Amino acid sequence: MANVKIIDHGLDALLRQTDALAGSGVKVGIQAGTDSQDGTDMLDIAIYNEYGTRHIPPRPFMRNAAEKYREDIATVMDHLARKVEDGANAAQALETLGQWYQGRQQAHIRSGEFKPNAPATIKRKGSSVPLIDKGKLVNAVRYEVLKK
Repeated sequence: MANVKIIDHGLDALLRQTDALAGSGVKVGIQAGTDSQDGTDMLDIAIYNEYGTRHIPPRPFMRNAAEKYREDIATVMDHLARKVEDGANAAQALETLGQWYQGRQQAHIRSGEFKPNAPATIKRKGSSVPLIDKGKLVNAVRYEVLKK
């Protein structure tokens, strides 16, 4: 009877890491119930600003950021997937992606590239920068790693 010795050179570990990416993902946005401003949940404030109301013009900060960074997102995802193929930890790669896009989303809000505040809002806030009042909306942007 012959003895067989299996040497996988780390193939099993690589397959486990790449398999961990399948069906996993990252969600970035405003989570319900994490914070409020003047008694209004930050998610509601985000929705009012994203889509507009009778008194607030739409300032689609989530959709515009996703469109603005579409190619960058694909590039970073490809880069991180390659790192996992080279042996990096899949969970850490997803964390890195979440942190990276959370920062992009927050920078997009801070950019002020939106319909300007009304004069009455500027007077009340003391600032003409839309979406930034006390900084709660921008700080409410969070990421969450979704696992299969």
